[in-house]
Amino acid sequence: MKEFKYETHLHTCQGSDCGVSTGSEMVEYYKSIGYAGFFVTDHFYGGNIISACLHLPWEEGIEHFCSGYEDAKRRGDEVGFDVFFGFEYGFDGTEFLIYGLTKEWLLKNPQLVDLDLQAALNLFRESGGFIIHAHPFREAFYIPEIRLLPDLTDAVEVTNICNSPKQNKQAAAYAKKHNLPETCGGDAHIVDARPGGIISPKRIQTTEEFVSLLRSREYELVKKL
Repeated sequence: MKEFKYETHLHTCQGSDCGVSTGSEMVEYYKSIGYAGFFVTDHFYGGNIISACLHLPWEEGIEHFCSGYEDAKRRGDEVGFDVFFGFEYGFDGTEFLIYGLTKEWLLKNPQLVDLDLQAALNLFRESGGFIIHAHPFREAFYIPEIRLLPDLTDAVEVTNICNSPKQNKQAAAYAKKHNLPETCGGDAHIVDARPGGIISPKRIQTTEEFVSLLRSREYELVKKL
């Protein structure tokens, strides 16, 4: 039976300051290793967003921020590779992957930069967004404390390729305790990075289908603990 692999956590150099490869380069790489598609989840305001955005008016900043996704989408359409939009929302080191919202939605919500963490997560959900807590137990210089909000989280990234086995095990225990769907993410910033993601029994054609699949839990993780 054919399987479809999708990376759920990926950055580009056009949208994330920590990114190294362009969206189109990421398409070429993931297609070459047998993936059907990926989500571009560049770091948003409050995280490691491409620094040029911080000096632009909101509308221009969002256009710049989305350029990595749009570059990937153009190339994906040309070569038959599925590219979807998401973003990684950060608040003082705590990060969440947001799916189901669009560039148009971001353009209409400049107040995001002034919201605290709970208010932002509530707004994402009220607007139809799906929230995955990214690497919830990561320890790093930019994370002053671990914040857990299971009531405002729809799923948990239990395997982050860049995390330690201990941190991933903690995330898996957290997801199990709160009965939340589990995901895997490559947290990819460059071509040739170790991939992550999920394995779907069918092709995913929309973000809504991706969210429905996660809620059904009828998928596998690319890399398990």
